[in-house]
This record gives sequence, C-alpha cells and structure tokens, in this order.
Amino acid sequence: MSYHYLERLENAVRLHEEWRNTECLNMIASENFASPEARRMLTTDFCNRYTATDKFYRGSRFTDEVQALAEEVARKVFNARFADVRPFSGHIADMAVLQGLTKRGDKILSVNPSDGGYQGFTQDSLGRLFGLKDIYFPYDKDAVNIDAKETRRMLESEKPNLIIFGSSFIPFPHPVKEIAGDADDSVCVYDGSHVMGLLAGGEFQDPLREGCSLLMGSTHKTFPGPQGGIILGNNEEVFKQVAADLYPMIVDNIHWNRVASLALTLTEMLQFGKSYAQAVIKNSQALGKALDENDVHVRGASHGYSKSHQVLLGYDKTKSEFIAKRLEESNIIIDNLCRIGTNEVTRMGMGPPQMEEIAELIGIVVHGKKPSDVVKKRTKSLIKDFKTPRYVLRSAAEAAARA
Repeated sequence: MSYHYLERLENAVRLHEEWRNTECLNMIASENFASPEARRMLTTDFCNRYTATDKFYRGSRFTDEVQALAEEVARKVFNARFADVRPFSGHIADMAVLQGLTKRGDKILSVNPSDGGYQGFTQDSLGRLFGLKDIYFPYDKDAVNIDAKETRRMLESEKPNLIIFGSSFIPFPHPVKEIAGDADDSVCVYDGSHVMGLLAGGEFQDPLREGCSLLMGSTHKTFPGPQGGIILGNNEEVFKQVAADLYPMIVDNIHWNRVASLALTLTEMLQFGKSYAQAVIKNSQALGKALDENDVHVRGASHGYSKSHQVLLGYDKTKSEFIAKRLEESNIIIDNLCRIGTNEVTRMGMGPPQMEEIAELIGIVVHGKKPSDVVKKRTKSLIKDFKTPRYVLRSAAEAAARA
C-alpha cells in the first residue's frame, strides 16, 4: 500500500515537472523560476533545523551566519538601513506590519480589491483579524492607477492611520511621492510583493526614498527567489515596531533552507538585478504593444501598456476565465483575471522578438481562429530554446574551477 502512494506521488511530481518546465509557457505574474543554486539551498540540512533568539537551541552558529548574510545583502540590494528575512510570505510580512503599526479601530488606506488591490488587507482577511476599518484609494481606471489628486483631498477628511501602497494589479508606479508628502498624520508603507524584483534592480520606483517608512512583500514573483517574504526600511523606530513582534508572535521556526535560498537569490540580484529588471519592463512594453496590434484589448494602452512585469487584458470576469482556460489548453499559463506576466519568460532569456510571437499566439486564442492543438504545437516550439534561467550565479566552487 505504501508503495502505491509513493508511486502516485512520484508520478504527479514527474508529470508536473515535465509539463510546466518543458512544455508550457508560464506567464503567471505571481510566479518565477529560481536558479539551480537557489533550489539546491532548499534541499540542504537547514530544512530540518531550529534556532531561537534566546539560544535555546544550540548548534546554530552557521544558521545565524546565513541569516546575517541574507539581511546584509538585502540591505545592499534595496539600499535600506534595516532588513528582516524571517516572514514566510508576503502575507505574513503584511500581517507583521499591521500588528506592529496599528491598533483596533484604526483606519488603513489601500487599493480596493475591485481595482486590483490585495484582498489580504480587507475585512475578508487581516482587516477583520486586527479590527481595522478599511478605506480605499480613489482610483483612475483608465490610467490603471491611484488618483493622487483625489487621494490628497481624501486625506484631509479621513486621516488614515496607515497608508498601504502596492497592488496585485500594478502595471504602473504608484504616486507615492505625490501622496506621502500630504500624509503627515499617517505612516506610509509599500507592499512590493509583485514588483520586488524590479525594485531590487533599481527600476519601476523607489518607495523608501519616495516617502514610505517600510517596503515589504513576497520574494517569488518578479523577485526570482523561494516562496517567502521580506521587510525592509530606513525608519528605525517604525522598523523596530514591526520586527519586535515577529518572533514568536507571528513566526516561530523560520525555515532556514528558505533563508539560505533567499540569500543566494539576493546575491544574484546584487549582480544582475538591474539588467534583469530592465529586460522585464522592456518585454512587457513590447508584449503590450504587440497584443494591441493583434486586436487584444490591453488596459493602460494610452499610458504605454506597462512599466512593470504585468500586461493586463481588459475583459470581463467571464471572458477572462474563458480566455485563461483556452490558453491553458494551448500550454500558455496565466491566471483567471488575465494578468500576463513577463517575469519568468524574461528570466528564461526571452526578449521582444519572442513577445511578438507570444502576442500572436494569445491573439489566436482570444479570437478563436485556430484549434488549441495548433497553438500548443507552436508554444512547444517557441520554448524549446528557453529552458535555462539567465541572470544566475554559479556556485563559488564551480566559478573557481572555471577561472
């Protein structure tokens, strides 16, 4: 009986690896491909080890070194005074920020989920957990962005305790500087979950110098690391308020194999972050333009399609889900809201010429011109030369051997 379960498990993993890594074009904006060295770190002995801040668990001196290294490199990558790599995810990082900076009854201002904001801040999730009142940014749907002028007017009457920039739909930089300057009664933070890899490369925008006390978010979307979270900041008082409650209230064992993998990816971003981020944005703009030319409705077209990794299609929920399903049948993977991400295909070495072909394939599916097996065949042909991640470091030993 045990071998039956083992066989099922091994088969499911094998089929997933073959399909998603060798046959599919992955354009989910929330995913990426970690380098072989980063993946190797996930399988090390750290995956079974504990530490504690009071040194209750002994034998942790190398674990402590990994944490110190990860946070040192994170500070360099993001030009931040403080870094904390303990959160398990962007959601946990958000939870830590709310725990440290709000009290029950406080108002938090964020992007409405109906405008693509993160639902985790709302009354369906952390807003209710912490007893917070949710209010939302005025939003310019044509520009696919926060309306800065209307927000400044709102601040005069609403006076939120915490302002949270960042969104799950974020093709363009948020007007942080324009709003934070008038937010004297509020603490401003930035959930960079989707654009963390672009920020690491010095592209898109610079929240910590535009008026935000903290930058927090995920490490596995545009940032090509393991699934996890990070908190960064330059304001010592605000950062300490958040970091102080992380252990043991929100996180206990930190999953040190994840931190080792994150440290490796941070080091890669220190070396390659700018070129990677620039390539992602260039690909998004090329994809958006090519989709438009293939009569696919792209939101924000009049504003340049995208300045991030996201190209957003402008169809209603029913049609978006239909398009996503048809694309999956053609081995092109997106989400049901038709966010198309260029982060992983850029990581695998694709450029504007490939974006033009991808746009053509998506256009065929959207307009129903050819059966999915024809598009699937072209998809497989397209990806055959793009199966090895770029912007990666070799191990120190391998690099020394090649020198």
